Amino acid sequence: MIDDHFEHRCNQITLRLRRHSCVVTRRLSCRNTVLCTLLVFIGCQPAAPNTAPVTQPKKNEPVKSSEKTVQQPEPRKVVKPIDSGTKFHFRDATVEWGLKFTRFDDMRGDNLIQELLGGGAALIDFDRDGRLDLFLTQGCRLPLREKTTEYSNELFRNTGHVERVTINAGVVAHGYYTGCAVADFNEDGFPDLYLTAYGPSSLWQNNGDGTFVEITALSHSSVNKWSTSSAWSDFNGDGYIDLFVGTYADAPDDPPLICKEPLSPTGTKSCSPILFTPQDDFLFVNDGQGGFIDVTSEAGINGRDGRAQGVLATDFTGDGMIDVFVANDTTPCFLYVNETRKREQKTISGTDLVLPQFEERGIEYGVALNGDGKATAAMGIGHGDYDRDGWLDLHITNFYLEPNTLFRNLNGVGFVDMSSPSRLGPPSRNTLAWGNEFLDIDHDGWLDLFVSTGHIEDRPWSKDEPYRMHPHLFRNDRNGRFTDIAADAGPYFKSTWVGRGLAVGDLDRDGDLDVVLAQQLDPSVILLNETPASGTSVIIKPVGRDRSPRSGIGTRITAIGVTPILKRDLAGGGSFLSTSAEEIHLGLNDLAEFEQLEITWADGQIDSWPHVTAGYYVAIQGKSLVRVTLESH
Repeated sequence: MIDDHFEHRCNQITLRLRRHSCVVTRRLSCRNTVLCTLLVFIGCQPAAPNTAPVTQPKKNEPVKSSEKTVQQPEPRKVVKPIDSGTKFHFRDATVEWGLKFTRFDDMRGDNLIQELLGGGAALIDFDRDGRLDLFLTQGCRLPLREKTTEYSNELFRNTGHVERVTINAGVVAHGYYTGCAVADFNEDGFPDLYLTAYGPSSLWQNNGDGTFVEITALSHSSVNKWSTSSAWSDFNGDGYIDLFVGTYADAPDDPPLICKEPLSPTGTKSCSPILFTPQDDFLFVNDGQGGFIDVTSEAGINGRDGRAQGVLATDFTGDGMIDVFVANDTTPCFLYVNETRKREQKTISGTDLVLPQFEERGIEYGVALNGDGKATAAMGIGHGDYDRDGWLDLHITNFYLEPNTLFRNLNGVGFVDMSSPSRLGPPSRNTLAWGNEFLDIDHDGWLDLFVSTGHIEDRPWSKDEPYRMHPHLFRNDRNGRFTDIAADAGPYFKSTWVGRGLAVGDLDRDGDLDVVLAQQLDPSVILLNETPASGTSVIIKPVGRDRSPRSGIGTRITAIGVTPILKRDLAGGGSFLSTSAEEIHLGLNDLAEFEQLEITWADGQIDSWPHVTAGYYVAIQGKSLVRVTLESH
């Protein structure tokens, strides 16, 4: 609960929130679910960045800071770097935290292709109290024309356990939903949700009072095709966050295509994706007035033969513009390189908005196919600088008997398949993998890797293809190689699952990264990280201003004076159908502090702060780096 000391100040705060093309004024109460989180930090000591302050804020910028100040535990004791014998450990806290959610995919024995993908998870601090809340997508009965209402997407508020708030938050929705993406698209300080689906997608605007409203039609952001993963990012550099939506295939459900298999107990099996016509992906540009404009064709996105399952938006080439990688099922993957600044500037027809311009260069950059020159059934996307050379690399999850692929970034001009030498490929050959994220589990400054696994269906006629599978947990050995240490990482890893989406963030606010897993057949899972750390960590929530999106997507952070280079970024999309926390985590290893942190914002502005010690911070572009005390559980 908020301290009564803040109530009077809180009730006097008036916010100006953009509502489509108009501006409205509302008065917040400390008694409502937003918990009066738009307070100016009280008792914090912000440090000025080593740049001139920005004097021209965005015209719709609300109160400058928006985090709650509560108690924080003492930082972990700094110890020497761990050796290869240190055990990673995650504790299954699902029951302890009270999470009760099982996805319904209407599996009635026909093995429809719609049943196979499952759903995703999003970590979203929707009420801005400083704690990561949890959103999970839900399915329904097929065909869609039946319009069943037994199941809904679910929103859980984090209070040290999880409290179901779906109804109170107004996010009850019935449909066959797949993925979820988080960003503050209207720049009002509160994160919004975009939901993909088999059926119409939807945009849910955060009202700032603990509730959401569905504004898909009003915002012109609907995709009426089977959409999967999506990614928010500023693709044209105007400071407003845009939206890329990946789509899968044209697969009717009334009647559905059913494929026969005499050896199957039901007489059916899942149909190959190649039997379904691929669909074009979508690119929407934010008009800055609460809506979007479809620029797919003009921007050079459509007309491609791909069935998107994973989407990631970040800068792979180092030119400061956001590129898009699309993981496609059974067809070559796409790498859309952003050419907007290199070409003659164009505007979107009928507006003065800059048109983003892309060129698909997956083959040229070496990421369309694996190292054997084959297109894989690519699922999810992990990314990060695993070898600490300063460039963002890619990890792609694939189908059974197709090893997962690790692409090393060659200084922004191409990629090389390092799956075998890294030892990430061979252990994954006999699994079917989905969600995956690079994360520094033990704070040693090196990115480890978590991978969820599980087959698309039960195949008892093929004894070599299990339905349930053990997840992967790879430790970075700091020499370009990884070791799968899942077997000793806790009881969850000793069991087998049908895993799908995966999201990463510090749920219990103890400074390390936890994992949420969306699964089929079994309930979704919360895994709390209890790995003995080699040191403390710094977690930064970036808040952009001016020509950088408020969500901070597109921000990059470099630890100056650390060898080898330590760099992290906040990308749009990633994993599989899921969204990890909009925060950047850096392990300090055996350091007491970072000598200097340099933050490069989406618009290219650079801020730097010296002597950054362990803790959770909010970085406000051009203004301050504020340490915020947050309660752990």
